[in-house]
Amino acid sequence: MRKISLLLTISLLTLSISSMLLAQEDVQNSKDHPLISRYPDFHIKKYFQVEFDEAELMVAEFDKKTKKAETIKLEGKITNISYVANKKHLEVSLLQLYKNYEKALKKLNAKFIFTCRNESCFQGDGFGNGTSVGLWVNKIINLYKGVHTSIKKEFGILTATIPTSGTEKIHIMVVVSLEHINGYRNILISIVEPEILDTDKVGIGSPNEMQQAIAAQGKVVLEGIYFDHDKASIKPESAKTLEIIASYLQAKSDVRFYVVGHTDSSGSYEYNYRLSKNRAQAVLDTLVETHNIDPTKLKAVGIGPVSPATSNDNNAGQATNRRVELVLMGQ
Repeated sequence: MRKISLLLTISLLTLSISSMLLAQEDVQNSKDHPLISRYPDFHIKKYFQVEFDEAELMVAEFDKKTKKAETIKLEGKITNISYVANKKHLEVSLLQLYKNYEKALKKLNAKFIFTCRNESCFQGDGFGNGTSVGLWVNKIINLYKGVHTSIKKEFGILTATIPTSGTEKIHIMVVVSLEHINGYRNILISIVEPEILDTDKVGIGSPNEMQQAIAAQGKVVLEGIYFDHDKASIKPESAKTLEIIASYLQAKSDVRFYVVGHTDSSGSYEYNYRLSKNRAQAVLDTLVETHNIDPTKLKAVGIGPVSPATSNDNNAGQATNRRVELVLMGQ
């Protein structure tokens, strides 16, 4: 009886382990877009989303000679998702994937800008296949930004616009692809939503406004400093704000400040801590190196997601929580 029980336990354990090995989890902090979801038995391998940025979508055949294709350039909220089949040689053809997404887009009243499959995706003489398209896409910084694509020999492309409740349109590009070597199916979805950049976000209009905020709260949010996504490199459009901060600090040469970096709650604590510290340090370094601020008057501190200004439950809240503050040091 004990032997049967042991065998049963081993069998159940083996089945459990097999199930865990077969199950494919989505990459951390990723999710389906509410507009259009995944095909069954696929998981999210790569995910990228940003509140406001530039993007490009393919709207014409790939030229075999120039190794390029015409694109449409857009601005807005960008979501790029790369799905991969949970297992090799999934019993679904590329045509089946293509037709399912075509039907899903039609249900959303989509207007197709460009559609193609395999050879119809090319123009001109010379050699061209899905791999050549994939190589080109991965060289274009704004095309599938943040997601290294995997477009292989057999593939199809659907680019369309979807009407919203207002006059604006959502743009979407779907690429389905088959890797012949390992048999995996891939689905790449890029969605650009019409978001208006909040140009009123810059709250530091003058050194006097900074003084008023610090006098009232002991700190000021350095609105108007922008970073590349998931990096500590400061964007050029932050220059004016940095000039104002420098002017304030030059007038307060006898006072010391913390430069404090904050993040939202997406990702691990360790990653967010490093990112927040690196961003604070980048601001400090720019003030010292470009504006000749005394480095002994500033100290860079990163605290990651532990002190949110508001809820992280939505994109707007997360954007607010990603910030750098100038905090008055105690005497």
